[in-house]
Amino acid sequence: MKRRLLFAAAQAYQPKAPIAGRDVGWLEPPQVVHRALPATGAGIDLALVGRVREGVLVAYRGSLPPFYAGYADGWTVLLDWLNDGLALCIEDAEFGGGVHWGFAQSARRLWADHAAGPGVRSLVDRLLARSRQDRRSGARLFIAGHSKGGAIANLSAMLATKTPGWATLPISVGTIGAARAGDARFARAYAATRIACLRWELTGDWVPQLPPGRDTPGPIRAFARSLVPSIAGTDWQPVGLRIAPETRVRHGRWAGSRRVLPGKGARLAEMLMPDLLKAHAICPMSGYDRLICAGEDCDHGRADSRLAA
Repeated sequence: MKRRLLFAAAQAYQPKAPIAGRDVGWLEPPQVVHRALPATGAGIDLALVGRVREGVLVAYRGSLPPFYAGYADGWTVLLDWLNDGLALCIEDAEFGGGVHWGFAQSARRLWADHAAGPGVRSLVDRLLARSRQDRRSGARLFIAGHSKGGAIANLSAMLATKTPGWATLPISVGTIGAARAGDARFARAYAATRIACLRWELTGDWVPQLPPGRDTPGPIRAFARSLVPSIAGTDWQPVGLRIAPETRVRHGRWAGSRRVLPGKGARLAEMLMPDLLKAHAICPMSGYDRLICAGEDCDHGRADSRLAA
């Protein structure tokens, strides 16, 4: 199941792309919840909602990659990253503490119904009802996300614990390289719920250290605060059980991971941030792919020849 949470988080970036060697196990094609930033029309928030045999699975998309062609236009990517930078810690009783304002707004946009279509909550309700009828899926909620999507996954799990009719619904969360969603009070409130959360983090990936807390290494904390001074007064904390390698996990070579801006754009991206980009990637043969599959009989998708196409 942990590998399939990774696959679902990756699929959220390109819901319509063909699946090659990374089958989530959807019983039906997942439904897409897409929300635009108000007053801009920029679709910065996206989630997949569908059924697997173990229960209902929700996967949240992370921030749109800035160097990769074909994901979104530059304006949408910029607004998505500006939303990430809205790291004002806002006290919110619904979340039990202080939370990242931008991430909390994204979580609520996706959770609620909208003129554009039903939200995550309504779709999960429908799928749980369908499962009670056809008994093809278990009565459990799984939530996954990478990067920004991991932060939203944690926030939406908190919303799920307060949803009427879901009081006994088991909630399992898996985050990959997740950004931090809230402060120490939020972390304590999260730990006091019934949420079972695993968070996978790699050495060398800065994103799980952001926004910075007291445990964040000094250079990363100084860099983050130079970009967003408003985060300086908050002790941002991660949630869930941390799963990390004992030694540095290397990123393997895979053709798909090189589908970046053509020509000079690709070379420039590699020169600017090769290690940071690779450390945060979740494509086949990435460090996270290897970490999450550790100890299992897994070929990381290499058996499917389409991966090299």
